Amino acid sequence: MSTRHSGPRPRKANPDDPPVQRPPVGPRGPIPGPNFLGLEGRIAIVQAQVFLLAMIVIAQLWLVTDALYELLSGRTADLGWLALASGAIFALALLITFWPRRRIEGS
Repeated sequence: MSTRHSGPRPRKANPDDPPVQRPPVGPRGPIPGPNFLGLEGRIAIVQAQVFLLAMIVIAQLWLVTDALYELLSGRTADLGWLALASGAIFALALLITFWPRRRIEGS
């Protein structure tokens, strides 16, 4: 049994991959596409996001620790406020994660 494919299409490692097209060719060779990942300031934005989310994770861990301490000691009066603060911080984390996306014009 032969492992070579004799049809007009070459075999793909993943058949669900989209078709690959060659880049447009100009008078000096291939024209590079826009580098949206390397836009100015993008690295600083991502670094700030990572730093702020790390601080939020630390705050969430502190809130969970405090809530468990309050629950196990029998003082349940502050649990609602701790849950509310945790939910607000979670919403802030979602905002920090998804809001500062740079929009690409024309798409």
